Amino acid sequence: MEQIADNIYIETAYEGVNVGAVVTGQGIIAIDAPTYPRQARDWAIRLQTLSPRPVLFTILTDYHGDRILNARWLNAPIIAHQVTAEKLDHYIKRYPANLLENMAARNPYRSRESISGAIEKAAINFTDSFHLHKGGVHFQLLKAPGPTSGNLWVYLPAKGILFAGDTVTTGHHPLLLEPVSDQWLQTLQRLERWPGALHTVVPGRGAIPVETDTVPIRAYLQQMQERVRSHVAAGKAREETAVYIPEFLAMFPINELPLDWLRQQIKCSLDHIYDEIQLGQSNRESIVM
Repeated sequence: MEQIADNIYIETAYEGVNVGAVVTGQGIIAIDAPTYPRQARDWAIRLQTLSPRPVLFTILTDYHGDRILNARWLNAPIIAHQVTAEKLDHYIKRYPANLLENMAARNPYRSRESISGAIEKAAINFTDSFHLHKGGVHFQLLKAPGPTSGNLWVYLPAKGILFAGDTVTTGHHPLLLEPVSDQWLQTLQRLERWPGALHTVVPGRGAIPVETDTVPIRAYLQQMQERVRSHVAAGKAREETAVYIPEFLAMFPINELPLDWLRQQIKCSLDHIYDEIQLGQSNRESIVM
């Protein structure tokens, strides 16, 4: 656990996502939850050492499986963007099998742990922004589309600290879960034009950089858009986008992830951009007609 400011802590060593905690006079605000049960239980115990007061809320920065599956171990109401809240509401009795299978494929060893527990619904959700005041600390939760349309930022204006979720990662492939690459690029531009200085930007994955560099992520997404746009213009099928996987695989470290799993995630990103471009073309044709 690393303290990055008074009463603000992060952990970047868990496998999967980075997590954070802000200690207030009323209790702790947790930001995301570790990916696997053992680590989530460990994080919950460590939070108890930071304050005698409980975890008041867990803020989820998106609906990816490695953030939502073990939020229950923090035993706190969830705050999320409306898109994430709707995803959680859609899971009626259990998490979908494809989500659990994806997590198991990413780490077969960890899949031996039980990662299919009770579904935690969001207690609070918002569409554009939400202000939370707890124990003398002001939190700004801001809509920030990235890999999903349900990504959010957690900004602490008094400290100049921004928890960026997966809109910013270091040393990890940017992986799309929806056809929203244009929105993600707009979010990165918004960060680059942030009014005033940011003391620290905490990425969703990877080490905290000395300076936040959005260029590698932006270049990756723009290059993927360029390849797929040419692919669509040539009349090629969606299934044929797999030919570009090696190019994008080489742009970031593999980080000990199963190669087949990572290839499949890159293929999904290419497919999402294919769908996004196709939809854009259909919309333009409808306007002309």
